[in-house]
Amino acid sequence: MRRPTRVTRSRYWTPQGLAGVELLRWDASTHRYARHSHEGYAIGVVQRGAHAFRARGRTWTAVPGCIIVVNPEDAHDGRPAARDDAYSYRMMYVERDAAARAGTPFFRECVVTDSALARRLLEIHRALERPEARLQCDTLVATALRALAQRHGGVRPGTDRTGTYQPEVSVVLDYLTEHFTEECSLADLAALAGVNRFQLLRAFRQQVGLPPHRFQTQLRLRRAKRMLTDGQSAASVASAVGFSDQSHLIRKFKAAYGVTPGAITFNPKRQR
Repeated sequence: MRRPTRVTRSRYWTPQGLAGVELLRWDASTHRYARHSHEGYAIGVVQRGAHAFRARGRTWTAVPGCIIVVNPEDAHDGRPAARDDAYSYRMMYVERDAAARAGTPFFRECVVTDSALARRLLEIHRALERPEARLQCDTLVATALRALAQRHGGVRPGTDRTGTYQPEVSVVLDYLTEHFTEECSLADLAALAGVNRFQLLRAFRQQVGLPPHRFQTQLRLRRAKRMLTDGQSAASVASAVGFSDQSHLIRKFKAAYGVTPGAITFNPKRQR
C-alpha cells in the first residue's frame, strides 16, 4: 500500500517593526539540514513530532514542551528524530544586537525543558503572523528572551572556542570573511596560514565546527538572505555572492535554511 503523501507548508519572514528578528514556520517537515551556523541565536519550539540535531559535540532531541536554543556561530545540523517521520516547529532567529537587551547570554544546553516558556514563545510566534500585532510583540519578544536568558542562560566560559581561535584559523577566517565571493583552494588558504592543508583542515574544523568550504558557503548564504530580504532577485543574488548560477544558490539555500530563496519575504522596511 502506498503511503499517503504529506503536504508540507513553510514560511520564512522578517516581521516589520521588529529589528533583528527573523521567523520560520514549518508544518510536517521531513527536511534534513546541512551543517551550518547562524550569526545570532536560533530559538525554536517543536509543536508536533520530534527534532534531532548535532551541536556542541552531542546529539540533542527536542519534543513539544522543549525549547531549542543554539548560540551564535555554533555549528549544527537538523532532521526528524525518527526515520521517515515529520515534525512541525517554529523558529526565531535573533541577531546579537537584538538579544543584547537580554544580556547576550550563553546557553550550555541546546535543548531545555520549560513548558510554560515554550507555550509563551509559540503564542508570540503565532501573533507575529498578524501585522497588527507588531508593537505588542516587540515587548513580548524582549521579555520572553530575557526570561529564557535568566532561566537557562549563563556566561560564556573563557575556554570556549569563540574569540580564541588559533592564529592559523583566525587568519583564514578573516580572509574568507573579506573574500567570500572569490574562489580559492585549500592549498591557497594553507599557504596563507603557514601550515599544511591537513593541519589547517583539522584545526579549522575543530574550532569553527565546519570545514573552510562550508564556512565560505555559509558566508555567501548569509549575504544572499539579506539581499533577498531587500527585494533582489535570486538570479542576481546568486552571481553577486559567488554561486555559479541560480540553481546552485537554491540547492545550498534549501540545505541550510530548509526553504528555497523564493520563500523569503521581501520587507521594504527591514531594519538592520
